[in-house]
Amino acid sequence: MNTPKRPTLACALIATLALGAMPGLRHAHAEVQALDDTDLACIAGRDGLGFAVHLEMNSALLNGQVMDSRLVAGYTVRGQTTYQVAHNVGGVIDLIAMTLNLRSRPDGGDYIDLGLPFYVGVSDFGYRALGAQTSATAPVTNSYGQLLLHGQAAMQGHLYLWAQ
Repeated sequence: MNTPKRPTLACALIATLALGAMPGLRHAHAEVQALDDTDLACIAGRDGLGFAVHLEMNSALLNGQVMDSRLVAGYTVRGQTTYQVAHNVGGVIDLIAMTLNLRSRPDGGDYIDLGLPFYVGVSDFGYRALGAQTSATAPVTNSYGQLLLHGQAAMQGHLYLWAQ
């Protein structure tokens, strides 16, 4: 079976050096200039800024390591403090093909246009136990259960943010 040949690092390096040696390309880039606010406001990108997020939070849990991480919220009612404890919050989330654009409204105001991710991948993201108790540091002995998300999803749409 014939497999296609892939360019090696050496070939890529030679091609880069050859392009840099061409007289017309060495002077193709303009010098960096500072822009004032008026000039900067006139600059617009066609598709804005595209980015992806790979978030690993306490991902050692996925390899079976023993951890004691907590997300705690305390509430005081009639002098009694109760803590809601999410034990071992973590996992992995991938958000791919997100966009960020700065746009202007017809009334002249500006807003942020955040494009929702086209691909969302989740690997055991959530909490391993949820409890309500009077101590934030005590072990969660009476758990209300766990929530672990695992899978993929596709999204479309935009989130618009502006100042009031």
